[in-house]
Amino acid sequence: MPASEAASRRFLALTAGLLALLVTLVAGRVIWFDAYWIFRQDPPWRAVTGGNSRLLDRQTRRAKVLQALTRPYDLALIGSSTVYHGLDPADVTAVAPDRVFNAGISAIIATELPVIAAVVASRAPARATLGLDYYMFSRPSVPVHLDAALAGPSGRLAALMGSVLGRYALADSRLAAVAGGDDPGAWTRAGFRVTPPLPAALTAENDATRRRSTAPFRPETLAGLALALDRLSGLDLTVYLSPVSDAQRRVLADLGLTDDLSRWREAVMRLCAAHGRPVLDLTGLGDPYPFDPARGSTPAWLDNLHYTPLIGRQVLERLGLRRAAGP
Repeated sequence: MPASEAASRRFLALTAGLLALLVTLVAGRVIWFDAYWIFRQDPPWRAVTGGNSRLLDRQTRRAKVLQALTRPYDLALIGSSTVYHGLDPADVTAVAPDRVFNAGISAIIATELPVIAAVVASRAPARATLGLDYYMFSRPSVPVHLDAALAGPSGRLAALMGSVLGRYALADSRLAAVAGGDDPGAWTRAGFRVTPPLPAALTAENDATRRRSTAPFRPETLAGLALALDRLSGLDLTVYLSPVSDAQRRVLADLGLTDDLSRWREAVMRLCAAHGRPVLDLTGLGDPYPFDPARGSTPAWLDNLHYTPLIGRQVLERLGLRRAAGP
């Protein structure tokens, strides 16, 4: 073999070795820090933040998809932020709590439901629940959508590979990206967010936000629900309408959208019945707990939209996932 050819091979081998070392170091750093809580039971950032994570709060779509693809679970709780604020897997008695994953995603809209449905179905849990709220079917859009490619195996594989070697993976693997969240509270490994009571200034601000952002029911969004039901057809699935606070009903009434809420309920029930999935209407479950946004959180409501585990435990009872409280 000519000396020049031998030297070229040694150079290529050395370059490949250095690249392999670099990739190993990057992957090791990402997996060790585990910013999206997908590799380790207790990543190091939790010791500093106590479970609060600005990254998980702001990148809920990315985090929940990656967690749903890597957690072991027999029961998935699918829905919006009402689910991850209100349904604590620790309150489930029908399944071992460590086999429950809260797949709630902040501000998810109906057109995204088929994506998270495909992700959950790919893990083949025995059971799932799907909590629906009016805003899934009225909000026109969201700044960042779930990637439709996640519905297929190649898209899910790409997401998992990106979680180790992607551009954002290393950039997010630092304490500055995780710590310093403005939202009080902390995440649990099961996907639930423990949130303390909110002050009156914040609940009043949230009420004002609802008055600006609440929109009419968009019937065309029902197609997303239909596709999600198809993708979850192999699971023991329970569909329900989420509790609605009296404060949020006042917002709808003041905006002239009370009839839209009724049309949404009826349309969802018809569609689910056509798919052989009867719906539990739990919209009135919070009626015994009045809420005044000017006075801050109550034991039952964090704000207009989000119920606490006090109501969440009653939701779980209606879903057959928790033993009813004794007399």
